[in-house]
Amino acid sequence: MADYTITSGGTYTLSQPLTVGTNVEFLNQNGDDGVLILQPGALGVNTTTVAGTVSASAYLGGSILNFEPGSFGIPGDQITIQAIKTLFAELDVSATAASDNAAFDGDITMAASSGNQFFILPDGTVETGVNTPFTLDANQQLVIEEMAQALFGTLAPGVTLDLAFADTRTDPNSNNPFIDGVLTTNLTINPCFAAGTRILTVQGEVAVEDLKVGDTLITHSGDEQEIIWIGRREVNIAGHPRPETVRPVIIEPGALSDGVPARRLLVSPDHALYLEGVLVPAKELLNWTSIRQDRGGAAITYYHLELARHDIIFAEATPAESYLDTGHRSVFDNAEATVIPHPNLMQQRREAESCAPLCLAGPALDTIRQHLAARQVGIRLG
Repeated sequence: MADYTITSGGTYTLSQPLTVGTNVEFLNQNGDDGVLILQPGALGVNTTTVAGTVSASAYLGGSILNFEPGSFGIPGDQITIQAIKTLFAELDVSATAASDNAAFDGDITMAASSGNQFFILPDGTVETGVNTPFTLDANQQLVIEEMAQALFGTLAPGVTLDLAFADTRTDPNSNNPFIDGVLTTNLTINPCFAAGTRILTVQGEVAVEDLKVGDTLITHSGDEQEIIWIGRREVNIAGHPRPETVRPVIIEPGALSDGVPARRLLVSPDHALYLEGVLVPAKELLNWTSIRQDRGGAAITYYHLELARHDIIFAEATPAESYLDTGHRSVFDNAEATVIPHPNLMQQRREAESCAPLCLAGPALDTIRQHLAARQVGIRLG
């Protein structure tokens, strides 16, 4: 249950970080988007010094739930970071901070005035829109990624950061208005296994809800890893404002390859499967025959399994990712309320610790879809 909700078409403003373990949820009823405004100070900044090197990271304190894309011309939910130049300056504590800030100041002023965009990509890099007359250097990219990490607990593939002049908020110390960052998305996050899914362990296959911390799983490489945490999340599909974002994806036996899955597999739409060397969210594979969303259930319980390192495990003989903690545990019902993202780790976690690249579009996904389409003929639906 969220501590703060943003009604459909509504706006909520934060002036300071959330209390750890609390959440802000977009309701998204009737297709209306909501807006979360983060005033200066809403994203906290931690600094730490290790071996003489100073680093900084941002934190929101809680989590953002049900942040959804738009459709049919509706822009979708939005998060506005007010005075993004100020936040950038707080996060940049590198030896080249002075020159970085001066360059970023000029860059984003130029981008905002020309109506261009920054795109946070699945591999953690940041690209700029067509005809944008500049590119971000490596340190600028890390700072922008840190903002996404603070909000979503991940590099948040699919999130677009638009820069725009806020004409109604004038900086009292200059003649120029503030420049704000506006984030939108074309994805949802929170991947999980459905209750009843059988996971391969050293003792054989065990239903996910019967697993315990300390149980040992067999990974795709043949190694063994112990479970160090199990997340549980109960979802009321019937009462959910956007049920399509939480309805389980059904993958019929043999839909992916011979004997894979071995039995019908149900996962959340965002749970990534390991196919042809990449991780692909289940919702990207829908063909509405052998891979489709369940339309009948009113509620479901999802689980996720964390290992000492991110890896590929077997669910109903299907290779799928384990849980990668990038700071978003609070989406689970049994999350520890005191977890705070460690400074300077979140912005690199998905890129550095993911066991395989995340694939959301492009030729690789097209090829995978073609291979799956070729298997549809003759697959028996249960």
